[in-house]
Amino acid sequence: MLINTVLMFLRELLPLCLLLATLLVWHRLAWRSFVLWFAVPSLVMLVLISLQMVWISEQMDGLGLELLYSLLYLSCFALLCLAALQAKWARQCSAIAAACLLSIGGSNLLLYIWLPTQAEDTPADLVLGIALGLGIGASIAALWYYLLTELKQWQRFSFSLVVALLGVRQVMMASALLIQSDWLPSGTALWNTERWLSEQSELGAFLQALMGYEATPMSSQLLLYLLGFALLSWCCKHMAGMDRLENLDCIDSVEKKV
Repeated sequence: MLINTVLMFLRELLPLCLLLATLLVWHRLAWRSFVLWFAVPSLVMLVLISLQMVWISEQMDGLGLELLYSLLYLSCFALLCLAALQAKWARQCSAIAAACLLSIGGSNLLLYIWLPTQAEDTPADLVLGIALGLGIGASIAALWYYLLTELKQWQRFSFSLVVALLGVRQVMMASALLIQSDWLPSGTALWNTERWLSEQSELGAFLQALMGYEATPMSSQLLLYLLGFALLSWCCKHMAGMDRLENLDCIDSVEKKV
């Protein structure tokens, strides 16, 4: 159905749209270089995973795909930490971090498009659903970009907080997959907020894409979330001089061209 295609694309693309818009605000002075560093690794990883998805899913007793996605989520988090700490490599690290997230969402979307269950949908419905999903995601990204541009101008601490939330969201997603794969203890849920804020609601879906909202978190998830948030928040304290360094890089590039 058309609505299912739209919702699927929004679910997979919304986290990427929020992260990309945030990183473009961060590296707006050198956005062309950022886009290049994002596009090439994204294409390579997406092609490799898509071509080998069946083989990957058969590895590790059938848990290969879940463990690979967990690794990519954790790599995204680690690269964001490194980007915040090392100004010299911030643009490259953050771009590859976003590429890791795209490789996950893109692989799931390609799998969805080619599923046998999609045979009932006409090509026109599928194309329209994809276009609507991409359009809504791009619109949200544009609004988020302009909101963060103003936020960074007046409240730099708030911008660092957004980066920390987006980064630790990847830890939450990785922990959920590791629990599902029995690589982390599951235990019982610490609380259940599904009745007040469902993950399937509009606000719940947005908070899940922004900060990894989980209605029924396990103790291991909460511990990893708090540790990851504390680590990335500490790393983001080093972002204060990023704009000045990027300004110098841009000036150097212009001088070399002249």
